[in-house]
Amino acid sequence: MTQKNPEMDKLLSNAARDISGAFAARFCALGIELGLFKAIAETDGLTSAELSQVTGFNERYVREWVYGVSLAGYLEFDQQSRKASMTDEQKLLLVTEGNRFAQYGAFQVANSALLPYAELKDVFRNGGGLEFTTYPVELWRGLDHTGCTRYRNFLVEDWLPHLIEVPKKLRSGGTFADFGCGTGRSTIELAKLFPNAKFYGFDAFDKNIDMANENVREAGELSNIEFKHWKVEDGSPGKFDVVATFDLIHDLPIPREGLEVVRKSLTNDGVFLLMDIEATDDPMDNEGPLTLFKLGMSLHFCMTTAIGQGGDGMGTVGLSQSVLNELCESVGFTKVNKIPIRHPLNSLFEIQV
Repeated sequence: MTQKNPEMDKLLSNAARDISGAFAARFCALGIELGLFKAIAETDGLTSAELSQVTGFNERYVREWVYGVSLAGYLEFDQQSRKASMTDEQKLLLVTEGNRFAQYGAFQVANSALLPYAELKDVFRNGGGLEFTTYPVELWRGLDHTGCTRYRNFLVEDWLPHLIEVPKKLRSGGTFADFGCGTGRSTIELAKLFPNAKFYGFDAFDKNIDMANENVREAGELSNIEFKHWKVEDGSPGKFDVVATFDLIHDLPIPREGLEVVRKSLTNDGVFLLMDIEATDDPMDNEGPLTLFKLGMSLHFCMTTAIGQGGDGMGTVGLSQSVLNELCESVGFTKVNKIPIRHPLNSLFEIQV
């Protein structure tokens, strides 16, 4: 009789969980990007044949997808009628845009970041990194979706009331610059809230600027916002009362260079709003449900694209508070105030000279 081995049982359980989870994420990404979840959400339930007819996709593939997603817990499945349906909570998670609980963008990001696999193996062997153009368009759409959720809900509703200097300056009609604005979601949400302030969004990736302008058009009449192409190596694009970076500094090839540009771009009494990834000094001290997501994104995107631009690759969990304090001091910031937010992924700071 084989002797019981609790440690082996635990490892096998972890392996089963993670192997299945990898496929669950792919199932969800397919459902999001092919519109399968949305088609089901708009009805009281569909069989795989009905879902195939609505979407135009092959029924045999649709059927296998329905089984997998249902067993993963993201659909309800009636074994008598063979219909798949969605609860209100499942719709919030996977379909409804920009709500507090939406995770459809995160599934897109996780799946898309994993796709340049052969390229990743090559940089393991030969060094170097990957370019932004290596990644599929779904990665950028996923980042846009996660930004919509995070900034519309957490930044505006949860975090802004804890800030002191930023709201004061924006209410009085100050200027705001979002460096590395991505698809503009953070800039847009703040511009809607503070109509008397002037907002600028700067980003190095042209596709992000195009999508940001599209998001402005969808948001309605916002005459107080402007997006421009800009790279850190271009230097300061002007002087602003508030400069913000949202998940940018750890991504930069040379983070200190980015902070120098921020410092030069502030008015004399300006304030720097920094949101980045919550990190510990020792990466092995990171904990929480998104720890592996952080390190996975670091290896597959954040670190490797920074190295691809000639940097060392700070990585997703490289900007701990002590590292930030040291970098800020080196460029002339003396006040680094960590805002007491509770979030599994992000930390937030108001920084001044």
